[in-house]
Amino acid sequence: MTKNRCFFIIFVKVFLFFAFCAGTSAEAGEARVLGGITPHHGIAMDMIVRLYERIGSDKILRVWLLSPDHFGRARNYVSVCGDDWPTGGRTLEADAAAKSGLDSMGVVEINPRLFAEEHGITIHIPLIARYFPNATVVPMVLRPNTPDVVILMLKNYMLEAMGENDMIILSMDLSHYKTPEEMAAEDDRSLEVLTNLEPMRTDRIDIDAKRAASLVLRLFREMGAERGVVMERMDSSDVLSYRVESGTSYATIIYKKRRCEL
Repeated sequence: MTKNRCFFIIFVKVFLFFAFCAGTSAEAGEARVLGGITPHHGIAMDMIVRLYERIGSDKILRVWLLSPDHFGRARNYVSVCGDDWPTGGRTLEADAAAKSGLDSMGVVEINPRLFAEEHGITIHIPLIARYFPNATVVPMVLRPNTPDVVILMLKNYMLEAMGENDMIILSMDLSHYKTPEEMAAEDDRSLEVLTNLEPMRTDRIDIDAKRAASLVLRLFREMGAERGVVMERMDSSDVLSYRVESGTSYATIIYKKRRCEL
């Protein structure tokens, strides 16, 4: 092969690569948002809303909303709500295809009654309806003893089911029942795991959705996410403007699809 022919082939490959990157980018210079992590306590509502203002889109057709099982009501490892959600603005429909697919797995229950008082889900429903006006929703609750094999089953199913118009939101708080200083130190460790996409370390940090976090981080990694970006972090003392000796801490994190690289 001549030198000129080699240069020509390299030129064509580079040209096609950049053409592909430009064609697959949702916006010039902007990587596609895959999802995020956000709190579920009402006192943190302002920072929750700011995340939705950042990631909301009328192009998203389905939102996967994951939460811990706060009250131990789940009868199987994973619970899904198959009912629609009336909100002030519109009825947020449950995604029928995801409901059917998850129900067939054997480790998932369709249990709408569980969700009525699950604040990890209910606090987000009106926001999803508002900021994703064309989306359906898949509310999922994971028990704290969900084994890795179930996490892998869910990951494989979701990767197969999801497309460019899906969004993942993990409803999760960070440290609980600690002083501001203790929470700050613990949250440094937690945010390192969460932003570096380390699903095998979620059981070693102080978060209230360890198993759901493991699933979400695995999904983001395989979807080509770059490092998570922390939008905000605060604790009960920051929100209430007075010191709380036994508080909760929060963070909002965004995950975007990695830009094309040579």
